[in-house]
Amino acid sequence: MFVCTNLIAQMTLSTTFRYCCFFLLLTVAKGFCQENYAFRWYTADNNELPQSSIKAIVADKYNFIWMTTENGIVRYDGNTFTAYNSSNTNLQGSRFTDIFGSIQKDSLLCYNEGKKELALITGRKVKIFNKKGPSANIIWKGQHSYSHDGLPSYLSIDPTQQFCIKLPNGNTFFINSEEVELCNAKMKSIYKIAYKNVSVYNFFPIGNDLFYLKADGSYDCFAQNKRFSGKLNIDPSAKNPKIYWNITTKQIFISVKNKIYRLKDENGRLSAKFIVEFKDFENSNIVSVFYDQANQKLYLGSNTNGLCIISFPAFKSVKKDPTKAEVYYAAQTFTDSTVVTPSGLIFNNKKLLDSLPFGKTVDLVERINIAEDDEKNIWISRILNIKCYLKSTNYKKHINYKFNQNPKTLFKDNENTIWISLGNSELTKAKLYSIKNGKISLVAIFKNNINFIAQYDDDTLYLGSEKGLFTFNKRSRKLSFIKKSEGINVRSIFFDSEKKIWLTTYEKGFFLYENNIFHSFPKDEDNYLSSSHAIVEDKNGFFWIPTNKGLFQISRKTLLEYSKKKSGAIYFHQYNKSDGFLTNEFNGGCQPNSNFLKNNNIVLPSINGLVFFNPNKVMPLLPGKQLYIDRVIVDQKAQQPNDTIVLPNSFQRVSILIAYPYYGNPENLHIEAKLEKNANSRWERIKNERSISFTTLPPGEYKLMIRSLSGFDSKYVYKKILLKVPAKFYQTAWFTILTYVLLIGFIISLWYIRLYYIKRKNEKLKEVIDIKTKKLATTVKKLQKTKSTLKQEIKQQETLVKSISHDIKSPLKFLTNSITHLFENETIQEDAQLKKHVGTIKMSTTQLYEYVENLIKYSSIFIEGKKLEDDCYSLYNLIEEKIDIFEKIAEAENIEVINSVDPKLRIRTNKKALSIIIHNLVDNAIKNTQNGRVELFSGTKDNILLLTIIDNGKGMSKELIQYYLDFYKNPIVKNYHLGLHMIIELLLIIQGNINITSTEGKGTAIEIMVEYD
Repeated sequence: MFVCTNLIAQMTLSTTFRYCCFFLLLTVAKGFCQENYAFRWYTADNNELPQSSIKAIVADKYNFIWMTTENGIVRYDGNTFTAYNSSNTNLQGSRFTDIFGSIQKDSLLCYNEGKKELALITGRKVKIFNKKGPSANIIWKGQHSYSHDGLPSYLSIDPTQQFCIKLPNGNTFFINSEEVELCNAKMKSIYKIAYKNVSVYNFFPIGNDLFYLKADGSYDCFAQNKRFSGKLNIDPSAKNPKIYWNITTKQIFISVKNKIYRLKDENGRLSAKFIVEFKDFENSNIVSVFYDQANQKLYLGSNTNGLCIISFPAFKSVKKDPTKAEVYYAAQTFTDSTVVTPSGLIFNNKKLLDSLPFGKTVDLVERINIAEDDEKNIWISRILNIKCYLKSTNYKKHINYKFNQNPKTLFKDNENTIWISLGNSELTKAKLYSIKNGKISLVAIFKNNINFIAQYDDDTLYLGSEKGLFTFNKRSRKLSFIKKSEGINVRSIFFDSEKKIWLTTYEKGFFLYENNIFHSFPKDEDNYLSSSHAIVEDKNGFFWIPTNKGLFQISRKTLLEYSKKKSGAIYFHQYNKSDGFLTNEFNGGCQPNSNFLKNNNIVLPSINGLVFFNPNKVMPLLPGKQLYIDRVIVDQKAQQPNDTIVLPNSFQRVSILIAYPYYGNPENLHIEAKLEKNANSRWERIKNERSISFTTLPPGEYKLMIRSLSGFDSKYVYKKILLKVPAKFYQTAWFTILTYVLLIGFIISLWYIRLYYIKRKNEKLKEVIDIKTKKLATTVKKLQKTKSTLKQEIKQQETLVKSISHDIKSPLKFLTNSITHLFENETIQEDAQLKKHVGTIKMSTTQLYEYVENLIKYSSIFIEGKKLEDDCYSLYNLIEEKIDIFEKIAEAENIEVINSVDPKLRIRTNKKALSIIIHNLVDNAIKNTQNGRVELFSGTKDNILLLTIIDNGKGMSKELIQYYLDFYKNPIVKNYHLGLHMIIELLLIIQGNINITSTEGKGTAIEIMVEYD
């Protein structure tokens, strides 16, 4: 078994190297524009590796990289190389070559020289077994057959000897220079083919098929039941491709003239996917190759030169002279794939293509602005001048606009108007001008410089100044300052895909301006985002923000969620020089400060070139989803890492080392730890050492929480460890319990004494309560008797009202019907005078009947209360019925009654109550009007019915109106109109409201408001 012998059991990079490794990469790694890759060699010369021969390279189940050398096995996590050899384990021999086994089963096997010891790689560790390995060859038909160990092979140098290759399906190919035979798992022959070949080292399997690669790039394939040939899709002139077969990862590579390809079986055909052209490949004695596609890394193991790691940056920096540092600011989109600078240089993502005759820029102000109008004319700023270079003259001629101040910002809006801000000085204030159809107009004067101009919609411009944000309406010419922005030095303004407004600033990071609120966001740990130059949104929901310390990629969704919750973390993914930049310092303070080309390339200016990248092709290396405890060191002694760690009571120091495979920029790791013992525990950042240390913890159990941001969703992955520190006898629980028992016993004695005193006091109090309770019970009985009497009286009154109403109603009904028949008699019809009198009697009896009917309804309403009808009914029809009742009276008084209620309106309000209310409203209106007009209107608002009746009668006094409004609040009857009293009482029952408007001599308007559904 593996035994760790001392504190430095695993050789790691020195502390200084861990801090500098990343920066060494930036200085040593070389990038080539035509390939856009970077590489870095690691050797034993500077103590990075235990030895400079890398025999095999494999990634395990947990994404750690394992390598074999002639001085032990090495684990790489993207930050540190850890060696396992005879100096820190119980290995007798440290010379290793191959790595076999299963990655999925977390079981990788390595035998040292002579196969005397077995190293098992499992659980991210190496375990040693004194177990001699099996023989590398088996006897097949009287011949030795070596089990293939990959290519190049370490087993033999004879290319004609017999090899066997076991396939994933259990079958085995036996091959030599004369024939190929396939056998099943029981070693029975499936088929045998005579096949003469130059070298058995040109055979390799992909899946369950066997391939033989020839010198001209053609190949033969031996499948389960067939054989066919083909030609690789590589340069036809390429000869003698060299094969690299990583037997454990099942990856096959070939190299041809320093070009590296990966071979794959696509539908039974062998294809070669180009990876990179590495100029040092053929001269570096490469013997092992591994391609980590997830992390975009190519690992090359040399027999003499150590390990080379090649990365493939997605970013490209271009400039005019590759040998000189060149500072760039504003650039304008020129075509779908190019930009043009204020000095006239035209770039694509590979090189300088052409130049326009704009003249050389001298001052910084001449490089910060450029714009293109609708006629493709290009506008640039020069000292005290704005120049418009004409597309019609192929940009050889220009129109000059002279100013007495230096241009600060240049912007073209969607109406082809050019907006120019001029910088302030000791003698002049900042100004905003516009140029439309060649005419210059002064728009506004400012105290501070306008740094950026952006158009929100057809009418609105946003102006970012050194001290706040303004809006300008182009139609009304109104300039407005946005409150609470005076402390913001705006660097740029960006409108995202949903027209949300974002600001980047000097020193204060970036903001979201929404609903008149400025939302700020947490800074990155090193505050690089404090000075954000610009924001560019890609089509995948990410913001790209350049700074003076690299480029940041942030999830827009995460930012919006934070702006609502104001809590949680935000994952900022940083890119730097290792990703293809020539510098980490980008430029801002210009317009345009970025470009999103139609070919999906984003272009950003920097102090050394223009940076091009396609956000769709950028594959960010995100932190992993797992945290691992690698080692636990207690007082310089190693301890087995577990989820529960027991520490000695008198320990001095414990260090917990974290294993975390990550192959990107170490600045993107955000690992924190917290020892949870009390509510004041805080998360602390774990630096590059990836270790947590504690000294002399008091006895008890502690929960150590470790977390890491795992990606753009800004969610944490957690690892929990329980630390136990045993206590001495006086620190134990039983000692504490005994102490508390004694203390509790003393307290209980005091409690009993106090309890006796309280009981005596309670007995006296109980006697007083009993007397009071008896009096209260007597009072309650009297109230109950009174309540019962009142109920009986109310019931009798209701019965009386119903009885009287019913006794009157039946004769009235009969009288009404009789008078109706009499009125319809022909004799009555012939006598006009008699007809009139009979008609009057008919109308009066009909009204009297309606009054009795309303009285019955009125009495029943007090029982029903606010009750909605089961079915909807027409308000228009209900009003029509009431108008018919008063038709003759209205005609007699020469009054026009109009029903303007919506005929389609259907309601469920208590019909009885509403019928009486409408009846009384119409009655009152007709009584108080002569030779006039009465009209009813309706409306609805928020489930409320608004019913209004208007007349032009004699009106009401202010005193009377106030009385009725007060009566609604406090129903105390005075000697006024009974109809309105009844209306208000009914409204109180059905929870309605009333509003009265009247002018004496001109008329009255009464509005009733009730729920209608």
